[in-house]
Amino acid sequence: MAENQNKSVEVSNAVRKIINQFIEIADTSSYRAMLAQLRHTIGKPLSQSVEIWPWILNNVPESFMDKYGEVSYQLRAVINTLQIYALYEQGVAEKSSYKDLNKSEDSVNEKSYNNMGTALRTLRSDEGVRGAMDRRFSVMITASDYESFYYYLRQLVRLLKSRTKEDKQAIDYSKLARDLYLLQFEDSEKVRLSWAQEYYRFTK
Repeated sequence: MAENQNKSVEVSNAVRKIINQFIEIADTSSYRAMLAQLRHTIGKPLSQSVEIWPWILNNVPESFMDKYGEVSYQLRAVINTLQIYALYEQGVAEKSSYKDLNKSEDSVNEKSYNNMGTALRTLRSDEGVRGAMDRRFSVMITASDYESFYYYLRQLVRLLKSRTKEDKQAIDYSKLARDLYLLQFEDSEKVRLSWAQEYYRFTK
């Protein structure tokens, strides 16, 4: 478990590094092309996603590479997080949704709680659709395997994007990367519970 926690920090740092590079070129055609490439790779094996190889593989530690040619847990978490970023940032011309909790002005207590469940909680703000959103969230959080979990997460992110067009929801993608890494193991219950606690928290 301790080893997984250490590796999850490496995954988080890798995503932070890549997204900060993205933000530096956010007003360029190269940035838009990179996000389009990421969206194009969703649902495809890495072997068929050659367009993202150069800038993904050059920005992750060598330890993320599997000597047998398999996609490592770390690399999968990095790529899946960046795909979520690309989905939510599509069409955003000005402000990135990325929120780095290491640099935020939130209290220490708020930083400890904030996760993807916090961002998805926005979907519960409309009482008219709250029940439907809760059912979708429940399907995701109880998914029996990682691939199903990630599939339902993408659906929820698309809904979140459609409901926050005017006011983008801040998301800590580096923390999402850490969680997606940990969700690939049998002891993923803590991550699932922490997302659920945040999703249902303080909604009146």
